[in-house]
Parts: sequence; C-alpha cells; structure tokens
Amino acid sequence: MRLQRGVIILSIAGLALLYSCGGSAAANKMADEMCIAMEKYKEDDPMSMLDAASDMMNISKKTEEYGKVTEAQLKRAMMKKCPDGWKKFESLQGK
Repeated sequence: MRLQRGVIILSIAGLALLYSCGGSAAANKMADEMCIAMEKYKEDDPMSMLDAASDMMNISKKTEEYGKVTEAQLKRAMMKKCPDGWKKFESLQGK
C-alpha cells in the first residue's frame, strides 16, 4: 500500500516537473536538486522511493525558479551531472 502511494506521489511530482517550460541556468540548478533526490532512491529499497518523492514534491513547488525548465533541458543537465539519476527518474515514470 505504501509503495503504491509512493508511486502516485512520484507520478504527480514527475508530471509537475515535466509540464513546465525553458532556462538552462535554472535547468542546471534543478538538475542538482533532482540528482540529490535520485541518489536517495534505491531500486532494491521501495521505502527509499518516499524520500525521493518528498524531495521531488519540494522541487516541483519551486515554480518561480523552475517553472520554465523543459523536460529536454532537465534531461540534458541530469545526463551531464548524474546519468544514473536520470535513468532512475525515467524508470519511475514508466519510460
């Protein structure tokens, strides 16, 4: 049950992050925060998903800072900073 809630929370956070639009300095800063969140998520530990989800929810609330960052910009920044983090993020989204 908790795992399902975590997946729902991550889905909401992911959608909030992915439906925003433009800025590479902002994308780099957002990627830094996303990389930290994804470091917390261990695929063999479902409870770690909740820690990552909490961080992602906090990131998604920063619309002043990150409201114009596109998914492509975030992906580019995360692929440079933490490619494994981007892969985890994609896997959580079901991609």
